[in-house]
Amino acid sequence: MKKILLIIFDGLSDRPIPELGNKTPLEVAKIPNINKIVSKGICGVQNAVPGLGYPTSEIAHFSILGYDYKKEMPGRGVLEALGINAPLTKKDLALRVDFGTVDDGLHVIDPRAGNIKSVADFCKHLGDIKIKTFDFNIYPGLAHRASLVISGPAVSKAIHHHSTVVSDTDPHKATNHRGGNKVLIPAPLDDSIESKMTAEALWQYQLYTYQKLDNYAENRIRVRAGQLPANFLLTRGAGFVDNIESFHHRFNLKAACVAGAPLYKGIAKYLGMDIIDAPGATGGWDTNIESKIETSLEALESGYDFVFMHLKGTDVVAEEEGDWQKKIEFLERADKSFSRLKKFDGILAITGDHSTPCILKDHSDDPVPFALVGGIKDSILSFNENDCSKGGLGHFSGHEIMKKLIREAENV
Repeated sequence: MKKILLIIFDGLSDRPIPELGNKTPLEVAKIPNINKIVSKGICGVQNAVPGLGYPTSEIAHFSILGYDYKKEMPGRGVLEALGINAPLTKKDLALRVDFGTVDDGLHVIDPRAGNIKSVADFCKHLGDIKIKTFDFNIYPGLAHRASLVISGPAVSKAIHHHSTVVSDTDPHKATNHRGGNKVLIPAPLDDSIESKMTAEALWQYQLYTYQKLDNYAENRIRVRAGQLPANFLLTRGAGFVDNIESFHHRFNLKAACVAGAPLYKGIAKYLGMDIIDAPGATGGWDTNIESKIETSLEALESGYDFVFMHLKGTDVVAEEEGDWQKKIEFLERADKSFSRLKKFDGILAITGDHSTPCILKDHSDDPVPFALVGGIKDSILSFNENDCSKGGLGHFSGHEIMKKLIREAENV
């Protein structure tokens, strides 16, 4: 069986941009190495989760990796916590946190506090807090992100499959994703007294930390410098660690993950993959792409059957900045590093988890290019949204990807 390397560019595809002659960044980018590679394979376009409307990264990745997000995903909070190695047991509730900026009426001004670079000092300032029977512990993640772990005997009456216990307080699913919506009050998602107590304690925690952050010296410094304060904890994706069939057991593949951002490490860890850190992997636009590729190839050479390699840069600049020039730069920088893959003797798949159009500065359900190299071949010579849509694979669902990869790998 051939080795498999799956490379996912987060937020890869885009929409036509007037300044680019109504072409996408992928169509304009000079990517001769990637084009040479995909010309040896077969192309198509895919939607990781068709019909979802707003595809989140965790849902898209679960689908691409062969899992049912409706039945098997534990909640983004768990995945983020695992990705930063936060202490987490099966009795704890984990939530994804964004340090955001709100006004006096708790309306969200910016869900990322002006794209703050680190919240480590903010988490340290908040420390561990106890409210009633609950212990609240917050751990810094990448940039504006953090993980909140709630523990205590009354977290939930019964930790059951796909239980989320409390609703989101981040109004990120509202139509106006960028701001202006009021923070939501957490509500219990089952009828247990424990869920009700958890929701009430979480809201007390958020109001308490809001006051503590509003008075934090670092925030006063930010305001004086014309920056937005990181003054509110926007929570979402609450969940518990649950039992799940491992990737190895499901596909009979010894698997590893090479990524920089915590979410993708967390997804891989939850599925039982080994996490291999690549030198210089930052989880951002400045990540060392060549190092990730070398680390991935070394992993395959050392005995792994499957490597999932993640690149976040395309999504970061599109979603946080709407900067199509930086998106093109990242793609062209990646292309130089992909030169090493032209001699890869295995199954190589290149795709994205979802589209992040620069014009939207947000995710969309537009189709994503997909290339499968190492088996059958079609006539497509360029890797972009338009050309790949004419490829031999047509338009398909993301949950079909693993089957396609394994079928080609077994066709030795």
